[in-house]
This record gives sequence, C-alpha cells and structure tokens, in this order.
Amino acid sequence: MIREFYGPFEKEIEKVEKELEHVQLVDEVSDVPCEKCGRMMVYKYGRYGKFLACPGYPECKNAKPIVETIDVPCPKCGAKVQVRKTKRRRNYYICENNPASCDYISWNKPKKGEKWNPDEAEQVKKATRKSTKKKKTK
Repeated sequence: MIREFYGPFEKEIEKVEKELEHVQLVDEVSDVPCEKCGRMMVYKYGRYGKFLACPGYPECKNAKPIVETIDVPCPKCGAKVQVRKTKRRRNYYICENNPASCDYISWNKPKKGEKWNPDEAEQVKKATRKSTKKKKTK
C-alpha cells in the first residue's frame, strides 16, 4: 500500500520543486524610511499580519507595526485616534497620546464633535454568552 502511494507522490514532489525554483517573492516597498539605516522599509507578512521591516535584514533588524488611524480626532484632546486589536481580534479605539497625556480609550468608534465622558465609559456592557446547559427532563 505504501509503494502504491509513495511512487507517484515522489514524482509529483520532484515536479513541483522544479516549477518553484524560478518563483521569486518580491516585497512591497513602503514610503517609510528606516530610522537606523535610511533604506525604504518593506511590508512583510508575519504570524499576526502585516508589518514594516527593513530590507537589509541581517545587518539592520528594525521592524515596526502598521498603525491604523481614523479621520475622527480624539474627543478629549483632538489628536489622532488609533484602531488596535485585542488578543481576541476585537477592535478598540485609543488616542495616540495615551498614556502620556490623554486617557481616551473606547470600544465604540468616536463620532465627530462628540465629547468624551469617562464616567459613561466605565459603564460598558459586557458581551453575554449563550448558555449551553441542557434542561433536565423528568
């Protein structure tokens, strides 16, 4: 049974290896210069998504996350608002000056002209889970 499988499988692997030899992975160049060496950083794909990295890798190991911002200013201080993700991939909104000078953070996307009230922010509803308990039958 193993010989039946392995013979054609080995030929298929050799064929695929020959075809893949001429394929090159080209990185997408960004418009952000590297602070350490001055080269233009490139977009790379990692375990947690896209990030910026220096193309001169072994010599320069500079890397940065891609920061997503929205066009609505911070309701408290007027700075840019960043979109970040929790470990469970849920979006939250935070001021770029947090924690240095501003303490704005919210689950809800801010609206233009909205003023932030920290007392209301503390009263956030937690997501409820559906119960999977079975009803007892008599």
